[in-house]
This record gives sequence, structure tokens and C-alpha cells, in this order.
Amino acid sequence: MLMLELLQNIHFSATQRDQLKNICSELLISVANGHDRDSISVYIQKLFLLINENFDNLNSGKKSSRIVLHLLELLDLQEPQGEVIRQQFSATTEFREQELKELATMINAQINPAATDSSIDHVMTTLLERLAIFEGASGKAHEIQASVHEGVEDVQWTDTLNDIVNSISGSLKKLDREKRELESFIVNVSEQLGEVTRAIADDQTDLQSNQEDTHSLQSYVHEGMNLIQKNVQSSTDLKALRSGISDNIDEINGGVDELVDRVKRRHKATLERNLRLTEQLSQMEQETQELQVMLHENREKLLYDALTGVYSRMAYDERIMQELARWTRYQTPFSYAILDIDHFKRINDNYGHNAGDKALKIIGQMMLKYVRQSDYVFRIGGEEFVLLLTSTPADQAARMVEKLRAGIAASSFHFKGEPVQLTLSVGITETRSDDDVETIYERADKALYKAKNSGRNCQFIAD
Repeated sequence: MLMLELLQNIHFSATQRDQLKNICSELLISVANGHDRDSISVYIQKLFLLINENFDNLNSGKKSSRIVLHLLELLDLQEPQGEVIRQQFSATTEFREQELKELATMINAQINPAATDSSIDHVMTTLLERLAIFEGASGKAHEIQASVHEGVEDVQWTDTLNDIVNSISGSLKKLDREKRELESFIVNVSEQLGEVTRAIADDQTDLQSNQEDTHSLQSYVHEGMNLIQKNVQSSTDLKALRSGISDNIDEINGGVDELVDRVKRRHKATLERNLRLTEQLSQMEQETQELQVMLHENREKLLYDALTGVYSRMAYDERIMQELARWTRYQTPFSYAILDIDHFKRINDNYGHNAGDKALKIIGQMMLKYVRQSDYVFRIGGEEFVLLLTSTPADQAARMVEKLRAGIAASSFHFKGEPVQLTLSVGITETRSDDDVETIYERADKALYKAKNSGRNCQFIAD
């Protein structure tokens, strides 16, 4: 009703009425679907722009101000800034283009406060930070990052983007190379394991052959001895007896020599196989150690934030799941805090990104000094950190965080001779029944938002 009353007092052209119809339809669908403020604010802004085009045609200035102020009351603006906006424009008797522009700017800042962080500089910085983590301290991304921090002219962006593309391409090639090395290692191990299997099979065959030859030798000797016995019993001529016994013994010796030769050949083949297997196993052990070192280095690189030295977002994703599983099983509580550097964008804008990097390093290292060995410090993105304080209730965590904030606020951080003030806003919570990754983060984030709205440089425990 209110929206219709406002729009009916404006004289739109036929084209503008079609635009108005589409905007209102999309707005109603968005509201009905329960979309967030970011989505709804797009349609509100479109309405304001369309109203601005014809605002001079409003029939009554007082009526228009009443409608706009009533519409302002219906918007779900965050406090205390929402109250500031309402007070600032409550005395306005007639909204014209300039007043509407100011009002729209203030509303957009409340509905979409993160919009100022979507600059190309911010996007490039985030991309390069993540690329640098993958490449390591000596990677090309660090050089590009330093160049972006120093400032890139418009005419230089083409070359800079080409450098970024080449760096990404190099990282992909590195991944592909490591993948191929791993595949080659797996194929090599498979072949060597096949060789071991064949050697075991050959040894089994040789063992069986040795057993068969031993059995044959026993039978051969037994038959030879029987022949000698028969000759002794049946022979009456000593000379013939000697000749027969000699022939029987030669025949036995020939069989024994043949058996020994076969055993020797099998034994030699076994020694050669064992030597070959020993060499292959030694090579496998060396390759395995090299692979383990490479995997360890890559994992360490991904688990730690290259800039600050604290744990990375990947480490956070792993640890928070482990701690929540421990909480679910053993009911061992822990505290969870989100820490955000106040006015960090202002530091980057006023002093440059090198100052911002230095601030992040200082804060990260100071956090490590204040927490216990059983606690965890993570940088989860930009200027946002998370603390996991094991076996710690929220009130104890708050005391530790208070000392941490005071220490950082009192730090003598200077950049190029100029003092730079560092403060933190913090939201704290502790585990509750049925907590998951999203609920515990959202609860701490609401407490952080409360700290931001209370003037920053403070902390709150979640309700």
C-alpha cells in the first residue's frame, strides 16, 4: 500500500512504467522467496533510480517526504546506524534528487557494507595471497603481490594480469608435474611389487624342485644300493662283483652330481634374484622417503599462512571438525573467537599494502605469544583470525583475549617512521549442544558485529 501510494504520485512515461512493473514483480518474488538483503537491495536501488528520474513531478513535497520516511522506517536497517539515518532525514520536508542520492548511499552502505571490498585491488590481493601460499616463499606470486601493493598504473594492468596468468599456469604445471611424479612412483612400485611376487613364486618353485630332487635322490640311491646287494648275493666271481659294484657306485655318483648341479643353479638364481630385489627395495625406500618429504613440505605449506606464520584456512577447516567431533563425543568444551583488525582497509589506503602486510605479521606473531601450546590461531581470510582455545570456557577466553587486545593496542607499530594504531574487535563464544561449523561461527560473528557497532576496539561474548 505504501509503495503504491508513493509510486502513484509520480508521473512515469510508458517505458518507465514497464520498467517499474518489472522491478516491482522481481522485488515481490525476491521477498516471497526469503532472499537476503543483498538481493533485495538491488531492487530497492533500481526503484530509487527510477524515482529520481521523475521526482520533480511529485504532487506534494510534504506528502513525498512522509512516504519516503515511512518507507525508510520499513527497511530493516542495522542499529545504531539505522537510527542515525532516520534522525538525519527526519527533518527533510521535501526529498529532491540530492537528498535521495545521499539517502540511497547511506542505505546501500548499511545493506551491503562489504561492497567497498570488491575493488580490483582487493580481488587481486586475495588471489595473489592464495597463489603465494601454494607457490611458497620463493614463488613469482610474491613478486607480483609486492608490485600490486606498490600500485599498478592502468596501462600496466595488462602486463600484470599476464604475469598473474603465467604464475597460475606455472602453478598448474607444477601440480601436473607432481601428479606425474606420483603416478610414475606408483607405477614403479607396482612393477617392483610384481617383481617381488614373481621372485617369491620362483623361490616356491625352486623349493618344490629341491624337495622333488631330494626325493628322487633318495629313490635313486636306494635302487643303487639294492642293485649292489643283489650283485653281492648273486655273484660268484669276485672280479665281476667288483666291476658291478663299481658301475653301481658310478651311476649313483652321476645322479648325485646331476642333482647337486641343479641345486647349485637354483641357488645361484635365488642369490641373483635376492640381490636384484635388495637393490629394488633400496630404490623404493629412497623414492618413498623423497615422496614423503615432498608431501610433508606441501602439507606444511598449505597448513600455515605464508604471511603471518599462523595456521591457514585449510588447517582451520580440518581442526574445527576434529574439535567439534571431540566435543560431541567427550563433551570437552572449547572457546571460539573471531578477531578482526579495525579499519584495516584504512591502513592499506593510507600507508599501502606493505604496511597492511606488516600489520598482519605483527598481529599474527603477537597472537602466538599470548595463546597456550594447546590452543590454535588461524588466519581464515584477509584481516580475520580465529582462535580455538581448548578446554576453556568463554569467560576465561575473554580474559585472555582482553590481554591480547591490550597488548596489540599498545604495540609500537611504525611504518616508514609513522605510527600506525592497531586495534581488534572480537566476538567470543563457547561450544553448545548440537553445534556445527556454521552455528559456532555465526554465533561468534554476531558478537563480533556487535563489537564493530559499539565503536570497535572491544569484545563481546555471544548471547
